[in-house]
This record gives sequence, structure tokens and C-alpha cells, in this order.
Amino acid sequence: VTSGGMYNYKFPAWNVAANTGDQKEKYNGVNLYAYAKRGQVLLAERWSKEYPDVTFCTVHPGWADTPAVEEAFGDSKKYLKPLREPWQGAEGVTWLVGTDRSNLESGDLYLDR
Repeated sequence: VTSGGMYNYKFPAWNVAANTGDQKEKYNGVNLYAYAKRGQVLLAERWSKEYPDVTFCTVHPGWADTPAVEEAFGDSKKYLKPLREPWQGAEGVTWLVGTDRSNLESGDLYLDR
């Protein structure tokens, strides 16, 4: 399960993504969260090619009205409207896990069915 936090960030050089300590930037948890979420999508794409007998997918549950969105965006969350209820985001993830493999394209990022 990925996050909309990744949409504003491309995957950086490995030493930055892994926070190895040899980069000039200071630790930034928001950036590293976005890199991790972007990395999930890239990893699914890569593994789908390396292991074609297994289906690898990522899913974004949509912008849901959760405490995490409230904390991250505060008053600016109004720009994300309409926000989903948490169950609506969970429903999409549940569908992805339970659907027949023939409904999926390995390596893809899903938002809704």
C-alpha cells in the first residue's frame, strides 16, 4: 500500500533514500517517507519483470479522511476533497488482495478497481 506522499517526489540517489549519512541533506522524515512509498512502486515494477510467475502490485487507497491526513495537511486538506471515508480506501485494497489474478496487471499501481 503506497501513499499520495510519493506523488511529489522522484526516487533519489540511493545514499539519500537509504539515509546512509554520507549525503549533505539533513534527515527529513517526510522526504524519506515519500522515498519509501515511491520505492514500493518501483520495486513492484521491477519484481514483476524478474519474477513473471508472481503478481506484484501496489495500491493507493485514495485520500481518506484519517488522522494522518489531518496531521499532514491540516487546513490544506480541503484541497484534497472529496476525501474518502477510511472504509472506502480499505475496500479498494481488499479488492486487490481478493480478486482473481486475471484482473491484475503485474507491476501496476492501482487506485480503485
